[in-house]
Amino acid sequence: MYSISTHTIVILILSILANTISTNPIIPTNTVRKSIITDRNSRWSDTGSLHFSRTYQAASVMKDGRVIVSGGSGFPVCNTYEIYDPSTKSWTKDEFMEECRHFHTSSILSDGNILVVGGYADGTALSSNVKFSLNVASYYDLSDGFWKGTFLMKKPRAFHTASVLQNGRVLVVGGEDPEAAASAELYDPSNQFWTLVKSMKYSRLWHTATVLSNGNVFITGGRGVDSFATKYAEIYNSSTGTWKVVASMNYARSLHAATLLSNGKVLVSGGLNGDGDVLNSTELFDPSTESWSITDNMKQGRSQHTSTVLKNGNVLVTGGIGPQFARINSSELYNPSEGVWTPAGNMHYERAGHTASRLRDGSVLVVGGNDENNVAGVTVELYEPSTNTYMPIRAK
Repeated sequence: MYSISTHTIVILILSILANTISTNPIIPTNTVRKSIITDRNSRWSDTGSLHFSRTYQAASVMKDGRVIVSGGSGFPVCNTYEIYDPSTKSWTKDEFMEECRHFHTSSILSDGNILVVGGYADGTALSSNVKFSLNVASYYDLSDGFWKGTFLMKKPRAFHTASVLQNGRVLVVGGEDPEAAASAELYDPSNQFWTLVKSMKYSRLWHTATVLSNGNVFITGGRGVDSFATKYAEIYNSSTGTWKVVASMNYARSLHAATLLSNGKVLVSGGLNGDGDVLNSTELFDPSTESWSITDNMKQGRSQHTSTVLKNGNVLVTGGIGPQFARINSSELYNPSEGVWTPAGNMHYERAGHTASRLRDGSVLVVGGNDENNVAGVTVELYEPSTNTYMPIRAK
């Protein structure tokens, strides 16, 4: 007799989710049905469907206010992208990306171009074989609307983080290589070259990276080489190129979320602990003292959720995976001045592995993800802090 550890079960379930989505046919947009989940007090608007069902995609708000969504698990979506225009409330699809990818990152460069980095190259998620993990990066050139490759990265990566520094370079950290990696590298947009920098002390994937007010990059949590969640935190000094280990979190976490608040502190929420249990705990990191403090618990435990700062400084968390690995449709608001969480209404669809992007008008665009019935992937919802309107917007 033998037993399978909880963290191994987590990996297997995530693999099944991605593989199920990748082997199912893409759902035509005209067949999407409304969920029976409703909330009369919800502040969510249904914006209509994407052209392709997407989960584990990446999204970035472009400098002109549009949102570019790239890749996702499975064929044929993994090398496609589409752009949402808030001014016309419509989606458009364009040419293919150079590479098929999911579990990648997307960053807006100082010139407005979009850099996508790493990820998995096919429909097989969480593979232990390094050949599925990409060392390829591409950028979307706004001047001609084409994707162009950079020089090869020094390491293949998936489940990594990418942070745009104040000097315009991009710091890419950790990820699967094929095990949890401590390595880090810098991308220079001026010549498309990648350069290895000093490694972190701790290897990690499924971690978070937050650019602090002083331009340094704060890394916390993730899964280590032992496949367990970690509580370790480190700071990358963007001026000296060195790492500093700082105080650890109160709780080990992976697949959590981290958000920079207007007061300069970092809010860390949810995730999975070392036993694979879903957390509802949240804590604050203060860069000025390099210390942690416990804050209010969320109403519901969640991992693989999103965390977005609103214009008023509050933080919106959406969806994710709850206890028993069930996808959830709830959302919550954190008020930093009061240190409390309050419900923010339910989304129309349960979803995890989705993206959330704050638009110029303050609303939040939530895109894709996976749910129990494999329906959420083509759906999009708009959170409107000040209204309860519903605006159906169809793909064009």
